[in-house]
Amino acid sequence: MMPLEKLSRLWKERPPGRLDRKLSVVFLFLIILPMGLITYFAAERYTTLIEKNTLAYVSQLSSKMMGKLDDYVSDMMKISIIPSYLNEIQSGLEMSNRYYDPGRQANKDRPNETEGKLQITRKVERSIYFMNNIKEGTSNVYLFDLYGNPYYVVKSGGSRSQLNENYESWRKLAEAANGRPVLVSTQEIAVPAGSKQYMFTVVRDIIDKSYRSIGTIAVDANIGVIENIVTDLEETTHGKTYILDDSGMVIYDSEKKYLARSMSQHAALVKAGGKEGSFRMDVDGQPQLVVYKKSQKTGWLILITVPERPLMKEALETRRVTIAAAIGAAAFALAISLIFIYAMTRPLRSIVQHMKLVQTGNLDVVFPVTKRDEAGLIGLSFNRMMGRIKQLINDIYAMEGRKKKAELEKLQHQINPHFIYNTLETIRMTAVLHDDAEVGEMVHLLGKQLRYSIHAGSEVVEVRREWEHLQAYIELLNYRFGERFMLTIPDDPDVGSIRVMKLLFQPIVENAVNHGFDERKPSLHLTISYERTGDCHCFMVRDDGAGIAEPDLSRLVRKLEEGWPQETDETDETDGHGIGLRNVHERLQLRYGRAYGLSVESRQGEGTAVSITFPDEYGQNQLEKRD
Repeated sequence: MMPLEKLSRLWKERPPGRLDRKLSVVFLFLIILPMGLITYFAAERYTTLIEKNTLAYVSQLSSKMMGKLDDYVSDMMKISIIPSYLNEIQSGLEMSNRYYDPGRQANKDRPNETEGKLQITRKVERSIYFMNNIKEGTSNVYLFDLYGNPYYVVKSGGSRSQLNENYESWRKLAEAANGRPVLVSTQEIAVPAGSKQYMFTVVRDIIDKSYRSIGTIAVDANIGVIENIVTDLEETTHGKTYILDDSGMVIYDSEKKYLARSMSQHAALVKAGGKEGSFRMDVDGQPQLVVYKKSQKTGWLILITVPERPLMKEALETRRVTIAAAIGAAAFALAISLIFIYAMTRPLRSIVQHMKLVQTGNLDVVFPVTKRDEAGLIGLSFNRMMGRIKQLINDIYAMEGRKKKAELEKLQHQINPHFIYNTLETIRMTAVLHDDAEVGEMVHLLGKQLRYSIHAGSEVVEVRREWEHLQAYIELLNYRFGERFMLTIPDDPDVGSIRVMKLLFQPIVENAVNHGFDERKPSLHLTISYERTGDCHCFMVRDDGAGIAEPDLSRLVRKLEEGWPQETDETDETDGHGIGLRNVHERLQLRYGRAYGLSVESRQGEGTAVSITFPDEYGQNQLEKRD
């Protein structure tokens, strides 16, 4: 089953409830659900954006910091190549090599007074003093001859106390590099004052113009240089910074806990694959963002950890403010919605209360209409419906009253029909015995009239029986008035088989004879025609008599449309105009409904036409079958 079908089935099977409660639930979902989703996604978007911008900013800062470190190391490497271009340093180192050459004889090969040890030292150290001050941040520049004799100028920070031990490792690195600079990671060194310092060093083999090695240079730099570069970054990120060489040795650690130690097995170093990137990890139980970047010049790797808690502090605060604002807006919108729902459903609840009063039998309730909105229109319709119901009830009471009155009159005037039939038959036989055939025929016709009218048979007959009754009635009239009345009826046998109410046509024809016969005309011609319209039968009774005056016709039409009052005044009863039409009209409406009955058209001096319309309740469609 599709989701929509399930929802439709659940909606149909739901227990009945009040409309205001249903609307409240709908408004609750329409307000809280969208606002909650918007708030959630906005907060998540804001948090993601902050993290993204932070990563981008930290990555830019790390690139700048790495650029500064690369520039600084490049400057140290440039300082290390200066001895290869200064003749004074080269000549001094050559003098030192000759002076300390163990293969030469002591008296013969040693330099004279001008080439003594003091002269060599002064000659070399003048250039060292110059190189010490080229780059800010460099601690010391050390020059060694081929035999490891050091030359340096002590700066304010002091010098290394164990140069001989360092020289051996530096010399091996320099020789292996064949004149290229070698960057040595941070080392912990002891200075004469007894304190510890951390230095990173650039060493290089010194080559003379004939491409011979004449010594080694080592340029020391304190990690304070790196710390000055990193300080601004850490103030921004509130995190920690690590710089490692390609073997995993720590060159710089902002906490100074891992300086000159290996971190090759650290989880952060394992995840830092590639040239640059970022990832998340927990450090000491705290979620951290880690940004890393590797230098193409030095091979150093910089790791920057950014704690998420201070980073997301502003985002969390913004989220709290957003959620509070969303809750306030939702509460305000919901309150307005509830007020609107109450105002909208209050008239409906009032209508329901009025309907409950109607159910108890009180039909005098009236809904007070104050506004011309949909509820007001429903109230107007309710009031009109109640008015119509009361009118229909009054009409039913009136019809029942007239029906009882007619039945009472019928009982009051009823005589034994068999006595009448026997008496008329006796008169007819007497007339026949006296050879008065005309009187006998008249009595016979009158007996048939009375027998058809009074006989307690079916209330519904075929039209052909109505025709026979009409023809007998016209014959009696012609006996009386001398062939002055003519009747034309449909000769279609299918029309004759249509079932109609008994005595449907005779009162109409009698009304035409009584009120339409004009003494100035020699005759009155009555014509009955038939037409089927949809599911209805329509008979038309026309006469060419005197017609009806306009005021009388209007009054007659109005009475047919509105109905006669329950108590008819004496004038109407004795006058008799339209009583036959009224009886037939009311009988039709009582049987078939107010949509059916009689309609009258007339012109004074031209005649009258009465239309009889009633539904085909027996499925009599013979004419359609014939066609």
